[in-house]
Amino acid sequence: MDDLQKESGIHILVLRYVLDPHIVDLVLTVQIFICGTAGLFGILGNAINILVFYKQGYSVNITLTALAVSDTGALVTLQVFYLLMNPWFLKSDLGLNPSDLIMIISFYPHNYFIRVCGFITAYAALERCVCVVCPLKVKRIFTNKTAIVTVILIFAITTLDLFPLYYTIYLDWGFSPSLNKSILHIMYRQNPFMVFNISYYINDLMAPYTTFFIILMSTAIITIKLKQQARWRQSMSNVKTETHISSKERKTVVMLSTISIVFVVCLIPQSTILTAVSFVPDISYGGRYFYLALMGYCVSYLSETILSSVNILVYLRMSHKYKEQFLIIFSRKKII
Repeated sequence: MDDLQKESGIHILVLRYVLDPHIVDLVLTVQIFICGTAGLFGILGNAINILVFYKQGYSVNITLTALAVSDTGALVTLQVFYLLMNPWFLKSDLGLNPSDLIMIISFYPHNYFIRVCGFITAYAALERCVCVVCPLKVKRIFTNKTAIVTVILIFAITTLDLFPLYYTIYLDWGFSPSLNKSILHIMYRQNPFMVFNISYYINDLMAPYTTFFIILMSTAIITIKLKQQARWRQSMSNVKTETHISSKERKTVVMLSTISIVFVVCLIPQSTILTAVSFVPDISYGGRYFYLALMGYCVSYLSETILSSVNILVYLRMSHKYKEQFLIIFSRKKII
């Protein structure tokens, strides 16, 4: 308990002397407004995605529906973060440590949904890659049953990463000298750091970089294969033109590249912070510079809000079938 009290005091000093409190409040307020508004748009957008996929038939869009669900979970947990990071809430006397509460009900659940989102995106990229490389075998390999089982396993297995974390920590009352009263703190069971280290290397390093690798490799293979097929058809048809790829194939390549680039770019801030923890342990939770890392997470959460909200715009721009069903639902007019 004494260590936790000392660390909390250090956190306050860091905010007071390294970062001007007024600047911190301004940054948090602006971010809450921007990200909160974008997050609400994203939640609405993912609800629309689920509705459109339902009208099209879930059997056709199992993976995309699961992606919309995981994006919704990521955005809802971010809304909780923005609520708890509100400067007025942080300054309120509620008898608890706000950062501890954020860790339990926002940080861990949000990371869970982001990991699920990454695994589903990687599965979708791999599925598309096999579809291009082995078009005659893809229907036998990636059936609707396979997609359902894979999605369920992704959601279920990823939850196993949360159990050790929640088992290791718990909330309990403890005396705070700075406030001269008892408040709710995170308390730790025996040997918590062994669990945290294992979880860190698996969830925060191996998982994201593995999904990055699968997504980028699959997208690269798809792009190369489509261009090879276009050049082959070009040579067989003896058509003299500068175009090496059809309009349909070009849209496919652009859409795949867009999804992959958005995913990887939007998660670079989070991956950078989590990787930095291995070199500077003091920026991890409980470390003396954790609040500096928390300001970095503000940037990371902005990019993750964009990641989980932008899919509806990608679908409307690049998927004719999605756009047609969208207009049927909301305007009752079919595209001719």
